[in-house]
Amino acid sequence: MYAGEHWQIARTLVEVVGASASLWVASAGYGLISADVPIHAYAATFAAGQPDSVAVDSAGARTWWHELSCWPGPQEGAPRSLAELAERDPDATIIAVLSDAYLRACVIDIRRAISRLADPENLSVFGPPGSVTGIEEHMVPVTAALRPLVGGSLQALNVRAARYVLGVAREAGSPLRRSLLAKLAADAAVAAPADSGRRGPGIRMSDAEVREFIRGHLGPGASATRLLRKLRDTGRSCEQARFRDLFITVVGEGFR
Repeated sequence: MYAGEHWQIARTLVEVVGASASLWVASAGYGLISADVPIHAYAATFAAGQPDSVAVDSAGARTWWHELSCWPGPQEGAPRSLAELAERDPDATIIAVLSDAYLRACVIDIRRAISRLADPENLSVFGPPGSVTGIEEHMVPVTAALRPLVGGSLQALNVRAARYVLGVAREAGSPLRRSLLAKLAADAAVAAPADSGRRGPGIRMSDAEVREFIRGHLGPGASATRLLRKLRDTGRSCEQARFRDLFITVVGEGFR
């Protein structure tokens, strides 16, 4: 059902961690599901500004994730949330590898999962630092500095970084505790070679300039991701979350 670089790497994580591990999918269409459960094709994403976005903002995405957890899902009796996963096995180790949009959608569920584990250090979240509040102590921060070390595209950076850090921990025979994984990630970022292919900082734009750019480039198939890429190709810059919020604002004003 799933394809692409991110999924191809995600499928290898069980091998890295060990035979006792299981792989789960945070799906915008199905909620939390086991990676081996059969599902139907669907079109849904937590990323904003897409034709199949399930919500226009993070609050809506969180509500959507919660509602999905109330649905029985495709596998009878299976956990429907991270909190339920933790409640069923309080001694479990949970490693979440989430993009910014999916992290925002699942953050309340993650907090509940932390409270249900016997040791909160057993829950780690690989993802962009500083994107959400309330789970900072459980983040394993992933930054672009790791890309020269782990390879691949920025879109798959989180999962590639997770595979690398988990592999280092396993080779050392170390427990997969959040504090250790965060240290390994930080050490790897410091030791990583410079990214020769990384583009330098672009010319920063004001909110008004970004909105004007978006108005001038909206059309069939336009999305926040595509327009931000187009903007950066011109040598200008805008932080991803800020661009997404401005895109939603412009679309809401009727510029379609």
